[in-house]
Amino acid sequence: MASSIVFLAAACYLLPLLAAWKDTPDCVFPFWYKDRYYTACTRAGDEHGQLWCATTDNYDRDGEGKSCSTQEYGGNSNGNPCVFPFSYLGKIYYTCTTKFSDKPWCATTGSYDKNRKWSYCSDLRQVGEPCYFPFIYQNRSHTTCISEGSADGEPWCSVTENYDLNGRRISCKDSDPRPCYFPFKYEDRFYCSCTRKGTTDDHLWCSTTPDYDEDSQWKSCFLQEYGGNSHGEPCHFPFFYKEEIYHNCTSEDEPTGRLWCSTTSSFDNNGKWAFCADGVLPNNTTCVFPFTYKGVSYSSCTKKGSWRKKFWCSLTSNYDVNHMWKYCDSTGVESGCSDQS
Repeated sequence: MASSIVFLAAACYLLPLLAAWKDTPDCVFPFWYKDRYYTACTRAGDEHGQLWCATTDNYDRDGEGKSCSTQEYGGNSNGNPCVFPFSYLGKIYYTCTTKFSDKPWCATTGSYDKNRKWSYCSDLRQVGEPCYFPFIYQNRSHTTCISEGSADGEPWCSVTENYDLNGRRISCKDSDPRPCYFPFKYEDRFYCSCTRKGTTDDHLWCSTTPDYDEDSQWKSCFLQEYGGNSHGEPCHFPFFYKEEIYHNCTSEDEPTGRLWCSTTSSFDNNGKWAFCADGVLPNNTTCVFPFTYKGVSYSSCTKKGSWRKKFWCSLTSNYDVNHMWKYCDSTGVESGCSDQS
């Protein structure tokens, strides 16, 4: 994750970008071609079926265009692919950016601030603004990407301080979806849960490898269910999968190792599922009572703070510090493990 930025040194960070190549024209979106607007590269009108774009806003008028690059190129990483998200000057990017550059670029590690490795983006990449944390949505403050209010259940963030006022968002899609790795090493300390350490905006994150100091690979911590074919519907516990009963999230048969859950009582019958929040741990964990949440002590499972209105508990004595939790059953009793032996 990005270390705190000393802006007096920012010029050093920007030197490679300020020297961006200027001899290759950029795609201009949207552009006008044969009485139609195009917002992305197209094969229309190309006899070889190649992707192309206009380099002015009106191809019919100017006749200026180019083939679209389909891979990253140049930069000081020799065209290595983009890594999303990446941190740059304390901001979190899920898209390419033109910040301090005349061409869209991206970091090729999880932190430009730390590694200073970058490439120019392919013309197929989206260019946008960084996430703004914390942001307001439905009069509540959020310090990480959320799935609430998303039609497809995928996480998103606002690019302004108040989404309720501006309505501008981007999707929080990782270029290499992997789960949090606990414990992970960061600045010679080990973390067993998501952390805000090293951020300038109170953003929760985790490493996706055992050693962030060495690998610079990380992800935002999502605090709600997301994605899957249920579009981020809440978990249903217990649920049946392959005729076994599960009382909590599982990584069974998930190729990236991420935790998931059924969103109905039986995955075997309905096949509906979602990825679990990153704070949720699997069955070999138990609630810790009492635990502290927002300065208040709880001696049993609670719905407090759950926008899903589901019972949950902390897995450490202080949720405010560790952010480790799991669901309880619908009566507010801690969910038992499927195998206690």
